[in-house]
Amino acid sequence: MKKLTIVSTVLAALSLAACSSNQGLEKIDSDFASLDNDSDGFISKIEADDDSIWQHFSNIDTNMDNQISRNEYDAYMQLNAGKVATDSEVSESAFKADIAKFDKIENDFKSLDNDSNGFISVSEADDDDISNHFGYMDSNKDKRVSKKEFNSYIQKHGDSVAEDDALEQFKNS
Repeated sequence: MKKLTIVSTVLAALSLAACSSNQGLEKIDSDFASLDNDSDGFISKIEADDDSIWQHFSNIDTNMDNQISRNEYDAYMQLNAGKVATDSEVSESAFKADIAKFDKIENDFKSLDNDSNGFISVSEADDDDISNHFGYMDSNKDKRVSKKEFNSYIQKHGDSVAEDDALEQFKNS
């Protein structure tokens, strides 16, 4: 009986490893920004439907909310570096290359929070042209950016992502 249990355990482990491998899956050849067609900080099933990421969707969407956040995407790419994409697509340099293409954030949080509710919504981000940064800032993925998330993002990346008024609060600290 003991041998049967050991054999069963080994076979289960081998089966799990075979199922979880990415062998035979098409490599992901697009970065997050190009897959996020509506720039809301998430890749929906509709956005992923015609791309190589579709085969990976259920593995990337770890919280099973039928959309992929930037954090889920980055975590999957890092976990599977060299298997589903090239190493350069998952490194910090890829992030820096992405943000280098974005317009820098010019305004402070208060002026971006148009309705003064304490959050920057997706539509407010679009109105103020910071939508490319939105998915990076929204660390808890609730589709709105709090002042803490905004400040954390700017403090971490500094003048790579922001200028003037947005940086002012950190220059004096």
